[in-house]
Amino acid sequence: MSGKGLELERLVANLFKAKGYDVRHNVKMRGRSRVEHQIDVYAEYKAPLHISKIIIECKSYDKPIDKDIVMKLIHVVQDLGVDKGILVTTSYFTPDAVSIAQGFNVELWDYAKLRELLGEVPIEEHAVLTNVFYVDPAIPSDKAMKIIDSTLKGIFGKKGSIEGSSLIFYPYYEVDIDAKIQEFEGLIKKITEERVISAKILVDAVTGTLCDYDPGTGVLGIVNIPSLSEEERKAFQILLRARALSADMLASLLSCSTAKARKLLQGLVVKGVARVLSGRQTVYVLGVDIPDPSRLRSFPHTIRVKSGEPKDGIKVEASLSLERVGSSINLLWEGVIKSYKTVFYPYYVCKITKDGKKYCKAVDMLTKNMDERISNIFTSMYLNLPF
Repeated sequence: MSGKGLELERLVANLFKAKGYDVRHNVKMRGRSRVEHQIDVYAEYKAPLHISKIIIECKSYDKPIDKDIVMKLIHVVQDLGVDKGILVTTSYFTPDAVSIAQGFNVELWDYAKLRELLGEVPIEEHAVLTNVFYVDPAIPSDKAMKIIDSTLKGIFGKKGSIEGSSLIFYPYYEVDIDAKIQEFEGLIKKITEERVISAKILVDAVTGTLCDYDPGTGVLGIVNIPSLSEEERKAFQILLRARALSADMLASLLSCSTAKARKLLQGLVVKGVARVLSGRQTVYVLGVDIPDPSRLRSFPHTIRVKSGEPKDGIKVEASLSLERVGSSINLLWEGVIKSYKTVFYPYYVCKITKDGKKYCKAVDMLTKNMDERISNIFTSMYLNLPF
C-alpha cells in the first residue's frame, strides 16, 4: 500500500473515533458467502438498542472513481450484512458511479465532502495527502505592490487609492484527458479524420474557464462553456460537428419540431456559444473557438511547484466541481478525465477606490504582469475579500 493510501485510512479512522465509534483499521472479515474481505476501516457505534456497523473503503486517487469500484463495495456490504458502506476518495466520482450507488446503503465521500467533515471535529495533526499543490511567488509582495501602484499614477495625480492588499493563491485544475479531435477540409468543413489524443489542460477552478499558460504573460482565459441543459448539450454537439445549422436541420436530427429546435439554438446564442449568420435563411454557427487541446499549455516544469496547500496569504477555495469539468471536457471533445491536480497560483491583489468606485487590480507574481481577467474576478469578490 502507498504511503498516501495508508495516511488516508488513518485519517478516516481517526475521524470516526472522534465521532465516538469503536474503530478497527485494516481488518479481514468473512461474509455469508464464506469469502474473506479486506476492510480498510471498520467502525461500530453501540446505541442502546442497536449496534451500527459500517465498513469504509479508502481510495487515495488523483483520478475519478468509476462504477466498478462502487459495485464491488455494494457486494461486500451485502455479503457482510453491515448497516452501511462508505467509499472515501481524495478525488471524485463519475456520474455512473453516483448513479449506481443510489438505492443501496452506500455513501460516497469525495474530497470536498471529506474536507467538510474534517472541519467538524478536532483531529490531531493529520493531513489528507492529496493532489494539491501551490506555486511559489517569484517576486516579493512589496515589489508587486509597487507594480500596481505605478499603474495608478497619472499626469494630474493618482488615479485611485489603494485601500487594502494581500497575496492571494487562486486555484486551477491541471487535468490529464483523453480527447477526440476532428480534422476538417474544404469550405463546408467536411470531417476527414477523427482521432483520440492525450493532453494536459488548465481549467479555472472557480469560473470553469478553459485556460492556456504563456510563460511571458501568465494564465490566459481561452473559452468559458456555460452550464447547458441536456437538450442544449445535444444541440451544441451537433453544431460542433456540422459547423453550421438551420432550425429545420436541427429539428430533423433531433426528431423535434422546428419551433423547439429554433428555441434551443437561440438559447445557445444567448449563452454565447452560438451566433446567427444573416442571409436568405437563418443559419447558426459556433460562437466560440474550440481549441485543439494538444496545443494548450499547462504549467511548465520550470515553475516552482510545491506539494500541499500554501502557507502564506489568502487561499481561494476551488468552487467548480470536477463533475462539471468532466462534463465540459466531454461536451467539447467527447473527452474523459484520466487524472487531475489542484494548483494554487499566486497573485498580488489590491483593493482600489476611485471617485466612489471600488475595484481590484491583480499582478501575476511570476510574470510581473497585470492580469485583467483575474482583476475582474476579484472585483466581483470585492466585498468578501478579507483585507
